[in-house]
Amino acid sequence: MDAGVDVSPLCYPELRDRVLEILNTVEKEGGKLILDGRNFKHPQYPNGNFVGPTVIDHVTKDMTCYKEEIFGPAVCVIRLNTLQEAVEYINSNKYGNGTAIFTRNGASARYF
Repeated sequence: MDAGVDVSPLCYPELRDRVLEILNTVEKEGGKLILDGRNFKHPQYPNGNFVGPTVIDHVTKDMTCYKEEIFGPAVCVIRLNTLQEAVEYINSNKYGNGTAIFTRNGASARYF
């Protein structure tokens, strides 16, 4: 509830540990941590359940970070060639939530 807060701590230590466990698989499975929030420590709350914002690039559907819901401040970047390929890729994931498309084409955005 503090003014100016952009990213809050995770609800409980076990969730933080689970998020970190998933993030620790990224590089072993071929992904790249563009922004790595695993070692974030809040100066006022050093024992808080914080994970900093994380950007994971070069994600594939066989990676843990894509197969499991992370439930933390992380985004997976998947690079595909066509809109149809993107829709099929997302629909093949049993969760499929938290997805977004970056496009300049309004028709593509509406279709997505």
